[in-house]
Amino acid sequence: MKSHPATPYAFLLPALAVYGLFVLVPIAGSLRMSLFSWGDTPTSVFVGLRNYAQLLGDHVFWRALYNNILLLVASLLLQLPLAAAVAMLLSYKTLFKPLFRMSFFAPMVMPTVAIAILWQYIYLPEGGLASTLVSKILGKPFAYAWLAQPSSSPWLPSPSMFWIFVTICWQYTGFHMVLFMAGIAAIPEELYEAARLDGASELQVCRHIVIPGIKPTIAVSATLSIIGSLKYFDLIYLMAAGLPETDREVMATYIYRLAFDQGQGRFGYGSAAAIMLLLVAIVVVVPIQWSKRKRQ
Repeated sequence: MKSHPATPYAFLLPALAVYGLFVLVPIAGSLRMSLFSWGDTPTSVFVGLRNYAQLLGDHVFWRALYNNILLLVASLLLQLPLAAAVAMLLSYKTLFKPLFRMSFFAPMVMPTVAIAILWQYIYLPEGGLASTLVSKILGKPFAYAWLAQPSSSPWLPSPSMFWIFVTICWQYTGFHMVLFMAGIAAIPEELYEAARLDGASELQVCRHIVIPGIKPTIAVSATLSIIGSLKYFDLIYLMAAGLPETDREVMATYIYRLAFDQGQGRFGYGSAAAIMLLLVAIVVVVPIQWSKRKRQ
C-alpha cells in the first residue's frame, strides 16, 4: 500500500508542536514584549523600537557583547584544540586510559554551583591554591584578587574574566574531548595501518588522517561551543560578582539583571536585549551550518 506523500510530515508534528510551544512561542512573546516599556512603569506602554535604539547607546550592553565574543574566541582557539589534543592522546591504548577519560569528563557532570565554590576557594587572594602556587614559585608571600581585577581600559577585558574562562575551560573540555574521541573512533583502522606501513610519523598520521577524519566532529563541537559561549550565564554570574558592572557582564547575565534584579525590573528593555542576543547567535551560527551543508 502506497503511503500518502504527507505521511512523513505527520510524524514530525509532535516534535514541531513541542518546538513551537517551548521555543517559537516564547521568542514571539519576547519580541512583542520588547516593543513595550514594561516593568519600570505601572502599566505597559507601547514604545516601538525605542528599546532597541536605547540598547545601541548602552555601553554596558556593548561591553557584555564584547565579553561574549572574547569568550567565544577563547573557546574556539584554546578550549577546542586542548580537547582535541587530549582526545588524540587518549586514543592510544594505555593502562590508565579509563581513569584519565573519567578524570577529564568528571567536571562536566558536577553542578555549576559546586564548581563555582571550588574555584572561588582556589582563587582566594590569600591562602588559595593559585596564590599559594605563585608564592612557592616566587619564594615570598603573594596575594592577588584573582576574581576582582577590573579592566584597565575600555578596550581590554578584565583579567578576572580570563581566570573565570580557565574555570569554564576546565568544566567543558571533557565534553568536547568525548565528541572528538567518538570522531577518532569512527576513522577506519586500515588508514592508520597503511600510513604507518608507508613510514608516516605519528605527527603525519595526525595531520593527514586524524584531523581530516574528524572535520565533521570539529564543526559540531565548534557550533556547540559558539552557542554555549553566547548564552553562558551561571558560572559567570556566580564568580564575577566582585567586578564592576561594565566588566562582569555577559549578555545572559545582563538580560537577567535588567529583567529581574531588584531596582531594575525592566522587562521590555531586557526582552530587547534578549532578541539582540538571538540575532547575534543567528548571524554567527547560520553561516557555519550553511557552509557545512555545502561541503556535504
